[in-house]
Amino acid sequence: MSLVHRFVHPRFLAHAAAVGLALGAAQYSGLGADTLMAAEPDRQRQLVITDSKGDRGMLAPYVHRKNGIAYLYTSYIFDTLVSQDADGNPAPGLARTWTRSEDGLSYDLELQPDAKWHDGTPVTADDVAFTLRYMAEHPYVFGSVKSLAGVEVEGAHDLRIHIKRAQYGLVEGLFSAIPILPRHIYEGVEDPFRFATSDAAIGSGPYRLAAYDKAQGRYRLEATEDHPLGRPRFAQIWIVKMGPDAALQAMSTGEVDVISYLPPDRLPEALSAGFAVETSPSDHVLRLGFNHRGQFQTKEVRQAIAYAVDRSALLVTAFPGIAELAETGYFQPGSKWQSEEATEGYTYDPARARDLLMATGWTQDSAGRWQAQGGEIRLRLLTDGREVKPAKVIAEQLEAFGFAVDLRVMEMASLRSLVADGDYDLTLFSSSTLGDPGNISRRVFGRGWNSDRFPADPKMTGLIKAQAVAQNQAERQEILAQFQQLYAENLPSYMLVNPLMATVFNDKLSAPFMSGGVAIGIPSALHKSIFLE
Repeated sequence: MSLVHRFVHPRFLAHAAAVGLALGAAQYSGLGADTLMAAEPDRQRQLVITDSKGDRGMLAPYVHRKNGIAYLYTSYIFDTLVSQDADGNPAPGLARTWTRSEDGLSYDLELQPDAKWHDGTPVTADDVAFTLRYMAEHPYVFGSVKSLAGVEVEGAHDLRIHIKRAQYGLVEGLFSAIPILPRHIYEGVEDPFRFATSDAAIGSGPYRLAAYDKAQGRYRLEATEDHPLGRPRFAQIWIVKMGPDAALQAMSTGEVDVISYLPPDRLPEALSAGFAVETSPSDHVLRLGFNHRGQFQTKEVRQAIAYAVDRSALLVTAFPGIAELAETGYFQPGSKWQSEEATEGYTYDPARARDLLMATGWTQDSAGRWQAQGGEIRLRLLTDGREVKPAKVIAEQLEAFGFAVDLRVMEMASLRSLVADGDYDLTLFSSSTLGDPGNISRRVFGRGWNSDRFPADPKMTGLIKAQAVAQNQAERQEILAQFQQLYAENLPSYMLVNPLMATVFNDKLSAPFMSGGVAIGIPSALHKSIFLE
């Protein structure tokens, strides 16, 4: 579902003499002695995007920050084999065509013959083969090549990729996620995680990294010539650190063109100013996570907690008008993988929650406090500073139900440490449900702090493996429908609310959020295709 509001700014200042107010002229140390503020007489050929977080690291594989936005910015510089069209469907990237063999065990790819690296060197099939071998030795956080059996270079722009087991999701998964590396740059790099010089950012994308100010969290990207997928619409793209208040003010004066993510509660200001606003559920769902090796080993206890939490009240109290109730079966409305069959929604039902707990042997004392094995149950609920308001609401609801709750709001490093040590009962975190379903296993069974950390379940793992090797989309959807029912029943985590996201544009361009997310599943309206003519 996409909620789209389109307005045109009544008066856009084509020339912004005070661009320096937003961008400054900070010196960059890393790509040479040039300054971030370059002379650009034609403001219409320059796009300024704000990012409230700032530094995303060097925009090169292996050294950018391990988050979706850093990957998104890097994708402007590094192409993948397969890109996306405006509807989020697979489209030519570095690969002009791809053909799947009848047995599903290989793909023949024809590359764009005129693709070039930013230093002018032609992109060849040898670069692709090198990348796949290199990433087998140096795994990339946003794409695994473990499913590949080998690669054959059959010409300057032709290659065949062999697969260990036939699987349908390779095009929208691996081929769309892996940034292709220039062999002549990376071949001698033994540790790519420490490779952050200017050469590390030589890609084949429509923009090249011209300047990066780590301290200020600012980037300047410059258009490349003759990109095979189209001419860049802007000579320069600036990405600058700026909070919502400053960004709205700078957009009003014509200094800023795009606010990448505006808090939904600030939408009235953007709309009243006449800007184009694109909103969509983020599908980065706020979840209640369980310690499956502690109090919540049995699904009945997890289900009881779900019935004891009033999600509708949480939505009204902590997310008024800026979120919607989440689907409990993992995939969210609008996903092509969501089952048509309804999953258990866990409507607020304290009586049912009480019956489930008592059936497992838990009891309540005369004051209504929950006990197990003769002792009071005290739940340790952990979260970081971003989720304080909903955490307080949930803590109050659980206390009203009879639990003693120890709510701890922590710095991220401490939170991750306690989760890794199993020193918690409940966590509140956000995690994506977007991207190809091939990533489900990591998100459900992985050991990361923002994974469900669910113990291996034969039925669920079997379905995940089966969908990965399905031969067509219909077969995958049928398997994933079964997975969603099991997810809602077992509650690896409890999907609470799906927050909205908003991007604000002036009249230079606008685009809706991409269905299914960008590449690896990033909720964004800023796919690089919108920057091409």
